[in-house]
Amino acid sequence: MKIAFGMIIFNSDFVLKQNLETIYPYANQILIAEGPVNYWQEQGYTTSTDRTNEILKNFPDPENKIKVVHGQFAEKHEQANAYMQHFDDANNYIWNLDADEIFKPRDIETVISLLKAERYTSVGFKSVSFYGGFERFLTGFEEGAEFIRIQKTYPGCKWESHRPPRIKQNGPDKHLDFNALARMKIRMYHYSYVFPRPVKEKVQYYKAAVSQNACIDDYFENVYLPWVKTPQKRHGIEEEYKGVHEFKPRVRGECRTAWFEGKHPDIITRDMPELRAEFERQMAEYD
Repeated sequence: MKIAFGMIIFNSDFVLKQNLETIYPYANQILIAEGPVNYWQEQGYTTSTDRTNEILKNFPDPENKIKVVHGQFAEKHEQANAYMQHFDDANNYIWNLDADEIFKPRDIETVISLLKAERYTSVGFKSVSFYGGFERFLTGFEEGAEFIRIQKTYPGCKWESHRPPRIKQNGPDKHLDFNALARMKIRMYHYSYVFPRPVKEKVQYYKAAVSQNACIDDYFENVYLPWVKTPQKRHGIEEEYKGVHEFKPRVRGECRTAWFEGKHPDIITRDMPELRAEFERQMAEYD
């Protein structure tokens, strides 16, 4: 059983190192396309300006598993296919993931065992999406969403779409459902709403180029920052917006926060002092 992990990234340094360290032992390949899509090119970007490229350049790769394509891309579908030029046809699956998604090693091992036994063509995960720090996560429609992350591959396969991620299958579908994995306590630990800089950039992109009318106006200034900076206002903010997601509640429904009572992946716990310091550093920029 051989698995390629695929990532499309741009200004994605926040838990990229922890992501790579986690997946490296399980990968036949790690395929990465780095660079901006059209929207960010129009803002003057040609490559990441944070520590993304530094992390990629310096990450240990003793088994020569990592292939990185740098470029500028029309959209994320094209970006995902850019790294497929390096895809080894000996791979049985591709596990696509964002740089801010971390899986627990024992969960990766369980999923690989299920793939070997059942030969699923796709696998979905339920997320734990942390919000405004590391103590609370998003409920509602965010927790109810299925994130398709694993697809069966074959020689010459390409990504058919990015939203949702899909490789066209050449046989009957056999899907491993996200709720089935959640009942086994297997989740995707998602850190996309933790740090202020990536939250601001994510929402800016979605508001301008993806879901313009569906997103809350001035979300970062009116929801995220006051929620993080003034805990006594959190209940009122969540009442006003039926949660804290950038999508207007009439679009997808409620998305409130709740206390996280589980355990972060060990690699996040190990690096928590460093991650909290980075969170505080970024927040200080908005004082």
